Amino acid sequence: MEHESHHHHHPHGTGLRWLDISLGVAAGIVSLVSLWLGLHSAHSMEKLVAANSYPYLDLGRSTHIIPKDGAQSELRRKIEYEFLNGGIGPARIEWVEFTYKGKPVHNLKELIGACCSTAEGKGNGFHARGNVQNSLVRPGGSLVMMSWSEPATPNPLFDALHRSMDDMDFSACYCSVFDECYIRKNDASKPQPVEQCTPPAVPFQPSFQQN
Repeated sequence: MEHESHHHHHPHGTGLRWLDISLGVAAGIVSLVSLWLGLHSAHSMEKLVAANSYPYLDLGRSTHIIPKDGAQSELRRKIEYEFLNGGIGPARIEWVEFTYKGKPVHNLKELIGACCSTAEGKGNGFHARGNVQNSLVRPGGSLVMMSWSEPATPNPLFDALHRSMDDMDFSACYCSVFDECYIRKNDASKPQPVEQCTPPAVPFQPSFQQN
């Protein structure tokens, strides 16, 4: 019985051992460089995609407003806190912390109790969002958290709250669509990147109801 023999073909060497070794090493280096370039290119693409979806949230506060088509002499008082997205990607708000004289408050009821409990009057015309958690602010857009324009008739509660605005401060944590998160404070500092938006001990909701 005859058996068919199979011949395995191996790459032919040059006949020079040192040259064969050098070519093998060079091929290995080329492979490693190609792998590094591929990984570097993928990382660069990830950074590019992230940069093209980067949100930049500003925390805004307004104390006065000029009525539409009005003159500077018609300047009226206003209480307004809002978020403005100056980035190129949407910002998802994870939490807000609001303080009065450095002490955080849960909601508007606590805020008014802390700053203006002795003031008479009602909050007629006070607009509040109620909830800001998971709210999305589009690029170039804004989201008003709470707003109250000066009433037509005198309101001691509005006056007291407006006077207290300098003692109020707030900060927020927000994320991009790729879950890259940042904490923004209401000062001149830039948003600080964080691993995740861990809620503060006392998160704030712009509502008159208890959380």
